[in-house]
Amino acid sequence: MKYISQKYDGFEFEFSAVNVFLGANGVGKSTFLNEIRQHFVNQGQNNLVYVEGGRTIKINDTLQLNRQNFQQYDRLVQAKYQHENKRKSSLADRVFDALIVLDKQGQEEKSRHSDAVEEWVESGSKGDCPTRSQPPLDKMFEMFNEIFPLIELTFNTEARKLIATKNGVQYSPSQFSDGEKQVFSILADFIGLNEDHQIIIVDEPELNLHPELAERIWTLIENEYPEKIFIYASHSINFSLRENVNTVYVLSDDADKIARIDSFEDLERVELSAFLGGLPGILSTNKVVVTEGHDKSYDSIFYRWLTEDSSIEIYPGGGCTDVIDIVGKSGLWSKISTKISLVGVIDSDFRSRGYLENLESQGVVPLPFHEAESFLCIPEVIVAVGNRIGSQENELTSEDVEDHIFSNLEASKLSVAAKRVFFKSKITLGVSLTKKVLAKSDSTEQLIEELKGAAEDEIKKATEVCSVETLQRLLEEEIERVDSAIQTRDITTALLLLPGKELLNKLAPKAGCRNGDDLMRSLKRNFKPSEFEILGQLQKSLLNAVGS
Repeated sequence: MKYISQKYDGFEFEFSAVNVFLGANGVGKSTFLNEIRQHFVNQGQNNLVYVEGGRTIKINDTLQLNRQNFQQYDRLVQAKYQHENKRKSSLADRVFDALIVLDKQGQEEKSRHSDAVEEWVESGSKGDCPTRSQPPLDKMFEMFNEIFPLIELTFNTEARKLIATKNGVQYSPSQFSDGEKQVFSILADFIGLNEDHQIIIVDEPELNLHPELAERIWTLIENEYPEKIFIYASHSINFSLRENVNTVYVLSDDADKIARIDSFEDLERVELSAFLGGLPGILSTNKVVVTEGHDKSYDSIFYRWLTEDSSIEIYPGGGCTDVIDIVGKSGLWSKISTKISLVGVIDSDFRSRGYLENLESQGVVPLPFHEAESFLCIPEVIVAVGNRIGSQENELTSEDVEDHIFSNLEASKLSVAAKRVFFKSKITLGVSLTKKVLAKSDSTEQLIEELKGAAEDEIKKATEVCSVETLQRLLEEEIERVDSAIQTRDITTALLLLPGKELLNKLAPKAGCRNGDDLMRSLKRNFKPSEFEILGQLQKSLLNAVGS
């Protein structure tokens, strides 16, 4: 992972992939960020990208050039120059530039594709017909739709006009809410990022946006550009707690009191809930699919595509216990309206078959694979996407994908087996006595004896579960399971054992996609879940459970 180190008033910062400066009200957070920003410029980082927060952004509904700006934007190279010159200043001042660049890039790709097709025809139409890559403007519209599933964007090339459609009604993007304008502008600006743009600095990413929306848009951007360094200044604790965040710096007016927090995982659950200020709401719809984790990107895209119902809310609920509590409407969730239909989805991870089957009676659908990303690792899916894109020199086959999956399983055999043993070896210890036993204990000495016996039982349980013999047996069983899956070429078991997210990012390039999110979007554009048997089955299970 790439790191950038620098000092500020004696405090040394190490910036990795995603960083947040968390400041309380009254702390000069923006001033602090501007000094950091200027420091990078002084070091020669002239290709940094700056996004300010909280400004009202004006969106032009047409991309028509006039006499005043024709010379500036007539050619792609000129339009890029104008856009790049504004990267270090206000986002609000460069939205038009970004849209012009995306449009002209699409025109250039269209022309290049036409020339390639013409050359292919003239050469006797040998081989596959050249394919055209997705126009950048279309990609931006697609990502906007991932954030706002009810809004579809199109561009009328003849009228040079942007059009938004919601519930069958057409209107202009200039009529967007402030939050929708903010997302639109961020996407337009970031689609055009290239390898030269290494540092992204964002001041108050949560302003003008609902907390869930702020998390979703920036997580999506981070997943799209994992090689870049993101530096945020925020007042939002929720934003700082996202899974993508590597490091949080809690700011102070006194440099000696700046604190670095590498992980919130060490906080107790009660402390964390208090820190967050309570559980977020999911009352925007009457049908909700509750997933594990906190990732606002992949699950949201995957399950919306899978259910083919934009009215279903996809809510990342946290851990397995959290999902069960939400679906069962226990604790704080008991306050939720009874009209809301909740269904949970649990990743298999390292859980036993018996445990997963027991969850089904509680309104929770267990996945047959390690995690949701594993569904896109199915050879049939990888091959379908790869051959539809047609960017590979040789046609992709299921055997190619299977070979890669089993090769990964072989290489990570010990790691997979060990993690499964770790999970099976987890135990909860605690000394307790029944009411009946307590009632019979009429002296301190008798109560001590009962407590002693209960403690010895707990120690015995721990000794049995964590003994060397037990751990060795479990490890041998898991290694044998991995070996069996490889020998019999059992794809279902392989995808149950291998972490889906890591595997998907390795398989995606074989289908001509940069990463898992890119492959998911290609799948969404070109296929329906019913075209794949196992995805069709999962779709029916979810829709039946949620009452659609």
